[in-house]
Amino acid sequence: MARNLLSMMSLLLNKSRGKIKKILLDLLLPKKCFGCNRPDTYLCRDCFNKIEINLNNTCFFCGKITWQGKICIKCQKESGLDRMIAATEYKSPVIRDLIKNFKYHYIREVAKPLTQLLIKSLAQCGILDFPHKAIVLPIPLYKTRVRARGFNQAEILAKEIAGYFNLPLESNILKKIIPNEPQAKFRDDYEKRKENIREVFAVSPKKSIERKIIILVDDVATTGATLIEAAKILKKSGANEVWGLVVAKG
Repeated sequence: MARNLLSMMSLLLNKSRGKIKKILLDLLLPKKCFGCNRPDTYLCRDCFNKIEINLNNTCFFCGKITWQGKICIKCQKESGLDRMIAATEYKSPVIRDLIKNFKYHYIREVAKPLTQLLIKSLAQCGILDFPHKAIVLPIPLYKTRVRARGFNQAEILAKEIAGYFNLPLESNILKKIIPNEPQAKFRDDYEKRKENIREVFAVSPKKSIERKIIILVDDVATTGATLIEAAKILKKSGANEVWGLVVAKG
């Protein structure tokens, strides 16, 4: 009940000043760890350390043994993705609560622990920095959804990653030009997910990504359909490589 009320209030207040919105959020959903209810944090250090980090030593799509998140040659050709790194699993109740509250209850502070999980995952699979000419792009939202939510959760994560690794962040190169249904609506139907996201992205200006390595950031990848669609248009526009980087594999 309280969380439904929170969602309604957040929608009504997404144009309000940040301090007022934060006060109301704190009243309706007090700040506490989603793992153990410890106050004054959304993810305490103990619960953070208990989250299982993926090894990312198999191809995200077919399960073939690879390393450092690499996609096997066959799946590279089909997907346009060169690497796919998912920090952890969406089935974890703590991760699911963190992402839902970040994405739908508009708690921006949750971005910090989610980013820390991404960084821990990258370090664990041996990626401590990125190649020359790498740039960070978030998966975009359609403009009406950004206005309704007040922010793009993928852009916040991308900004954190770009800052940590001292990489350029480009939020306006990859654009969503056609609105579509939320992918979660078709969770168990890959073909519908693929059709739902078809041709919704555009790249502008194309010359800005020529021969670049794109680090494409999102919160969750279930089948990878969204990242595949984005990767294909980025490759057509001249990108040398496209890496997917997500908090959780759904």
